[in-house]
Amino acid sequence: MKLMTYNILNGAKTEMEKVLSVVTDEAPDVLGINEANGFDKDHHKVLKEFASSSSFPYFDLAKCGDGDDYHVALFSKYPFKNLTHLSGFARAAIAADIKTPIGTISVIASHLTPYTEQLRMDEIEELISYDSALSYKVIMGDLNSLSRADEYDPEMLFAFNAMQTKKFTAKERLMFDATDKLLSAGYVDPAVVTGKQKVHTAPTSINEFRAHSNMRLDYILLSTQLADKLSGYKVLKDATTDTSSDHYPVVIELQ
Repeated sequence: MKLMTYNILNGAKTEMEKVLSVVTDEAPDVLGINEANGFDKDHHKVLKEFASSSSFPYFDLAKCGDGDDYHVALFSKYPFKNLTHLSGFARAAIAADIKTPIGTISVIASHLTPYTEQLRMDEIEELISYDSALSYKVIMGDLNSLSRADEYDPEMLFAFNAMQTKKFTAKERLMFDATDKLLSAGYVDPAVVTGKQKVHTAPTSINEFRAHSNMRLDYILLSTQLADKLSGYKVLKDATTDTSSDHYPVVIELQ
C-alpha cells in the first residue's frame, strides 16, 4: 500500500488540475494534504470535490490553528476510526486510526509552524504525546524542519534570507532539534533507510518568497514496527510536480 504527503501551495488555486493528476496517477491509499487553503469554504465544497475526483471515500479537514487558511486534509481508501484534530498547532494536525490490508495504522497528517525551531519543538511534543495504543504509527507532512542525516553544508546558512535564517537557524548554526526529537521518540525516516535523504522536497521551479534552498522538509516517518514493512520511498519529480506546487510530493510503499 502507498502513503503520500503533498504540500499544494495555497490550496493549488490555479494548479488544481495538475495536483489532481499527480494524485490520481500515483493512486495512494492514504494521502495527507498540506495548505488545503479554501477547502473549508462553501460547506467544504473543494474538499469534497477533491475526494471525489481522486476516489477517496473517506476524508476530513483540520483547520489552521492561528486563524489563517493553512488547513490540513487527510484522505483514505479505508475507513477512519478515532478521528482527532490535534490542538496546539499554528497550522494543523489530524490523526486517525485506519484499518488497512497490512493492519490498523495510526496516521497523523501534520503541518508544523514555519516560524522557529523552538515553536516547532512545542508542536513535536503534541505529535509525540498523541496517545495511540497501536504499534503501527505514521507521522507525515511538511514538518518545516531539517534533518542532520541530510548532511547540509553549514555554510549554506550564510546565503539565507531573513525568513530562512529565522526558520532554520539559531546562534549561526542549522537546527535539527525537531527531527532529532521525533527520531529519539522511536520513529524511523524511510528516506534515510533507503539512502535517499539528500533528495530535496523543496523548492520546485516555484519558490514563493524564496522560502527554500534545496531542502528536505516533507517527511513520512514510521514507527519501528511499521518500518519493517517499508518497501519503497520516493520524491515525485517530473514536469507536472515541478510546476504544480513549491514542494514535491513524497510517497512510501509498505507491504
